[in-house]
Amino acid sequence: MFYKYYPLTILILGALLGLYVYNLTNATFEYALPFSSLAYDIPVALWIVIIVYTFFFITIIFIFSDRMGQFLSNKAIKSDKKIFIQKIKNKIIERKDENLVLKTSLFKEIGDIIDQFDISPKLDSTGCQNADIKKLLAMYSNLKNGEEIDVYKFNIPKTSPLFTLNVKNSITKNYKNGLPIIKNKNYIYELKKFAFIALIKNAPSKEIERYKDQISYDREIALELLNVFMDGKIDLSTQEISDMCKNTKFTKDDYLNLVKSTKGRLDPNTWIKIFEYLADNDENAENAYFYVLLELEMLERAKERLRAQPAYEFLNVRAYLDLKVAGKSYPTDLFFK
Repeated sequence: MFYKYYPLTILILGALLGLYVYNLTNATFEYALPFSSLAYDIPVALWIVIIVYTFFFITIIFIFSDRMGQFLSNKAIKSDKKIFIQKIKNKIIERKDENLVLKTSLFKEIGDIIDQFDISPKLDSTGCQNADIKKLLAMYSNLKNGEEIDVYKFNIPKTSPLFTLNVKNSITKNYKNGLPIIKNKNYIYELKKFAFIALIKNAPSKEIERYKDQISYDREIALELLNVFMDGKIDLSTQEISDMCKNTKFTKDDYLNLVKSTKGRLDPNTWIKIFEYLADNDENAENAYFYVLLELEMLERAKERLRAQPAYEFLNVRAYLDLKVAGKSYPTDLFFK
């Protein structure tokens, strides 16, 4: 309000002051321009008005400069606030944007600190007042609760874990949503693997057969395939099983866990055939094959195979056989840990 009436007040005050001085005296004052022969003989009253108005215009300039500075500062703060919120949103969805540059010193300092951290929102957050962030938090909660969302609406990049989680949610709802991903080279292996495992667990055998050569296997996929094989859902040759285990680098423990999980699920002849082949083609499977032989009481065959091994190897098998000779009998699992 002060700035609204200030110019008019000064104009009136200057005019009244000039009239007042003019009524007091009609004296004049001569002013010669520097480096010139020109001189001006002006009444003192007018000089006073000129001085007052000059002061007025200088004041107006300072006020305008201050107001303009405040305007530019507020504009920069508003701009940085929007950029800062966008940086927070990008942190949540893990999107990189090099064009988001903060300009004010306060926001620069806070922004530099934020850049050093990953932001993981709380589930079901309700205390946020910013509408954009609030929507993003609701989306995050929905994703974590297994819902499928529109990733393009929230500008989520394909490199973001949230994009990956959204695709997984879609596949979990219906394994068929993952079928195009298995063959698509543009998707990361994590998603192709998730889609393939969902296929193994849910699809009929013919569909599994159709896709089983479309992806490279790792240990987890191999175990899932072996599991459905043991359930009789798909057919795998002994060589396919062996190649799969070797290519995914099964360890001794992996083979041992596998043989224990197959006990009772395969008929004895198939059980022997598979693990003999595995042992002949991968030394890591040798201990598992001994488990089969001892479990089926094929002791002579175990002794024969043991003779080909160094004396310091397979002490568990040797101890089991020695106890058998001594007339002692213990569960096989006690010797295979």
